[in-house]
Amino acid sequence: MKHITLYTWPHCPFCRKAKRLLDDKGYPYNEINIYGNNAKKQELTNMTGQTTVPYIFIGDKLLGGSDELDDAMATGKFNGMVE
Repeated sequence: MKHITLYTWPHCPFCRKAKRLLDDKGYPYNEINIYGNNAKKQELTNMTGQTTVPYIFIGDKLLGGSDELDDAMATGKFNGMVE
C-alpha cells in the first residue's frame, strides 16, 4: 500500500474531517502539522497550486484536499490509488 501523508492545521475542520474519514476506513496515514510554518505552507502551495489545508498525498502524488478525498472514497478511486 502506498503511504498517505496529510499536511494539516490542528484547528482546521476539513483536516479533522479528512482524518476522521481515513480513520473510519482503517487507512493509516502520517500527519504533519504545518500550522505556523509559513515556509512549508508556501512550499506546498508553490508545488501543488493548492492554497488550503489539508494537503493529502498518496505516495508522492497530490490527491488534493478534503473534498477530493471524499470524492475518491465515494467513487472507489481511492482504493486504486493506495494499492
